[in-house]
Formats: sequence, structure tokens, C-alpha cells
Amino acid sequence: MMSKSPINEAVLSQVLNHMRNGQLRRCTEMGLEPEILAQLQQPSVLSLLLNTPVSWCQVTIDTEMVKKLLTGAERSEEEMRMIERALRLGATTTMLQQFFGLSPQDVALQRLMMGVRVRRGRWREFSEELDALLWHRWTHLMEEHQVEVEDSMAMLDIAMLVAEELNAPQESDDSAESLSLAIIWNRIHTWIGEGFYPPTKDKSWKPRKLHLVSRQQLPLASAEGRPDL
Repeated sequence: MMSKSPINEAVLSQVLNHMRNGQLRRCTEMGLEPEILAQLQQPSVLSLLLNTPVSWCQVTIDTEMVKKLLTGAERSEEEMRMIERALRLGATTTMLQQFFGLSPQDVALQRLMMGVRVRRGRWREFSEELDALLWHRWTHLMEEHQVEVEDSMAMLDIAMLVAEELNAPQESDDSAESLSLAIIWNRIHTWIGEGFYPPTKDKSWKPRKLHLVSRQQLPLASAEGRPDL
């Protein structure tokens, strides 16, 4: 003797619950016509649908939604801390897409929850002294942590360390210039793209003023950690 279908039982229980609560529209959305709903008032009909071994309903899986949910569940606490840290330091939506696979909608929602405002327009120039300081701190941290340019995630972590250092409040200077993570990232990949890093004997870097660039002009880093110029 064949046993009754557990799927039939679960769906019928849900349908009856909707009917008791007057949610007939939800029943029709599940695929039950009004005529069938009327027959469900009869105990014999309920017994037939409940005890038949024949499955009269189907369960479908939204594969894409499952993948999104699993991706979110697998995101570690450390990765979430990096995302929040990058947002507070001024990472662009493109950077967050590249490193963490976040959609523009995800980034916008995360910014909203954190109260982070997006900088608009063009970045201002900063001094040669600050440019030289950026170079010094970045190259020092790259060497200290033994980071290779091919390791894009480690490169991002170093860039965030530099941003945090350079943007730390200075007691002696309330007018200290600030740099977003995005412009630091852009500058780093400019140096790499122009061959200044890793340093070589035949090509040395000299500090110079940054050109004003917009966010739309920001070069993207490839999967290998180098800029797509």
C-alpha cells in the first residue's frame, strides 16, 4: 500500500490555513480555482486529497535566488568588516563589485544602512608632499607585509591601511588634506601601470601633483591586481 504524499499534506495544510484566515486570493495564487476551493469544504474531498499517494502539486526551485542566499550566508564576518571598512574609507561601487561581488543595489543599501554619503564630481588636487607621503607609506607597508601586486585582496587591505593612516586626525593641523580609498587606489595603480612599482634601478619615482580625475575615469584593476589601462 502506497503512503500519502508529504508534499500534498503540507500544501493542503497551508491552503486550509489561508482559507480559515480569509486569504482566498493567496489560495488562487497557489493555483487553486474558486470551484476547487468550494469543494474543499467537504470532508470527503479533503480526505481524498490528503490520503492519495498521487502527487497533485509540484515544488519548483528558484536556483538563482538560492545561489544569492548561499553567497550571502557564506560571506564571512571578516569579509563583512572589510566591506564596511572600505565603504567608510570611500571605496567606489565598482571596487566593491570587483572585490566582493556586490551589485550596485547591494552597495547602495549598505551605504544607506551605514550612513555613508557618496562623493560626487571631481576629486581635488593634493600636494606633492602628500603624494610623496602616500608613496612612502604604501611602499613601506607593501614591503613590511610582503604583499605582491598579483594579490589584489592583500593590495586592497594595504590601501585601506594607508587611507586610515593619512586620514587620521592630526592634533597639529586641523586643515590636513584627506584622501578617499578610491583616489589612493587609483594612484597606486597609476604607479604600477607606469612601471614605478616594483621599484627598479633604471626607473625611479619622483613626487608630482595628481591630475584631477572623476570617478568615471577611475581605472579598474584586473583580476591579477593590475590596472586595465
